[in-house]
Amino acid sequence: MKMNKALYTKTFWERYFWELQDEFSYEFLEDNPIRFRLTAQDTLLLDPGEDLSYISLGYRYKKEEEIEIAWDDEAHFHPYVLRFNELLAIVERIAAVHQIETWIPALLLRRFVGIESLAEFQTVSAWEFGMRQASGLFTEDELQEWLEKSKHLDEAYWNGRSGKWSDQEPYGWVFEGEDAYSLRSPANDSFPFQQWNRMLTELGCL
Repeated sequence: MKMNKALYTKTFWERYFWELQDEFSYEFLEDNPIRFRLTAQDTLLLDPGEDLSYISLGYRYKKEEEIEIAWDDEAHFHPYVLRFNELLAIVERIAAVHQIETWIPALLLRRFVGIESLAEFQTVSAWEFGMRQASGLFTEDELQEWLEKSKHLDEAYWNGRSGKWSDQEPYGWVFEGEDAYSLRSPANDSFPFQQWNRMLTELGCL
């Protein structure tokens, strides 16, 4: 997989994380999702669209129809579909299979992690800091500024959150709660739990 040169610019990531609001269009992303093959049978399809306003994550088993498993926008978002340990395994597999730098899939997929607590948030933020640093796109001052901004969510905020991961038969791990904002839920009969869990087992994170 050859990454478009836009992904090696700071401006792309500022737009991707909605830190920069300006007029732009990425033609290489129009109707052209980024395909991440994870196993011989499983593929993730990341479709941010040309304007990065609706960022969709799809899953495809073999050659079956793609299923949307998460999306992020600034209105009615449902992005949380990955546990942190799953993200780590998926990122490492993508980097190995597609022979790309780890920080690229790390930053592309980070927004899809469902976080339960302040302690976990701090762990994820420290990891993301390392990925941003590995990109070489940000100055030390910019990295420190980002890290300070990430600390604005205090313990009271996390203690008030209801989104929690639980292992429930026959679904496996699901993310539930009033603010879980996840399609990986027993209430969603279209989530591909069987194929998804088999894939996670193959990746060594179940």
